[in-house]
Amino acid sequence: MKTRIVILNYNGCEMLEKCLPSIVDAARAATTPTKITVLDNGSSDESESFILSKYPGIDFVKAPENLVLCSYNDYLTKITEPVAILLNNDIRVEKDFIDPLIRKFEEDPATFLVAPRVMNFDGTAVDSADTRAEIRGGMFRASAQYPGHEAHLMVPSRTFASGFGAFSREKFIKLGGYDLRYFPGIMEDADLCLRAQRAGYRLYYEPRSVVYHMGQASFKKAYSDLKRETIAHRNTFFFMWKNYSGVIFWVNHLFWLPLRIIVSILRGRPGFFLGLAEAIRITAAGRKPSQ
Repeated sequence: MKTRIVILNYNGCEMLEKCLPSIVDAARAATTPTKITVLDNGSSDESESFILSKYPGIDFVKAPENLVLCSYNDYLTKITEPVAILLNNDIRVEKDFIDPLIRKFEEDPATFLVAPRVMNFDGTAVDSADTRAEIRGGMFRASAQYPGHEAHLMVPSRTFASGFGAFSREKFIKLGGYDLRYFPGIMEDADLCLRAQRAGYRLYYEPRSVVYHMGQASFKKAYSDLKRETIAHRNTFFFMWKNYSGVIFWVNHLFWLPLRIIVSILRGRPGFFLGLAEAIRITAAGRKPSQ
């Protein structure tokens, strides 16, 4: 099954230098024909010249505009490979990480996503495995650190969501890709994966595929701590209001909300209140959030 690795990049030349060698080695080692694209979101550093000079076999594609993860939406309509492995520029991989991901697509036609086991960048701890989701205290929460998760780290299973991994390109396009209303990011991956599950597709966790993630390297460069906190809360509220309904949800959500606002004020955490206010505004306006 032909595969395309698509690496999203924004001013990440330094990270590409660290991570690309492992990805190139993995593509060569895979039993499935695998090509690599660096999808660039308007970098002003040396990313383009680095790729063109050091890796002429890699496609360097400039996104029309910097839509962060939503840049995948347009590009995936322009390629033909059935499977697209979507990666950040701060991810290095094991040499054999591709084949375990692809195998599930061959076994189960309903597969939408196969997520790898994610280690921290130096390989000393597991960052993410299979993910489970719940509404707790009136707020949505998805985590790989659920009670008893240690026993499941090496067990292939179903998962709720993943920000990167191997995706069915056809199903990704059919679902409309990432929702631009989460721009510049956070929760757009959970939203897409929830839509996939509700469409009847299946999402898997494959621990035999291992990657190493630096974690929000580009995001931390672009936004302050307060801004990242505000975006996270804004998009969490928007995610819930978009995807959940019913009396039980709203009673639970509205019961806890005033208490959470008070606690955030007492703790001096304005990001919660600011995110709530922004979520109300963009939901009412029905438009893309501001940066």
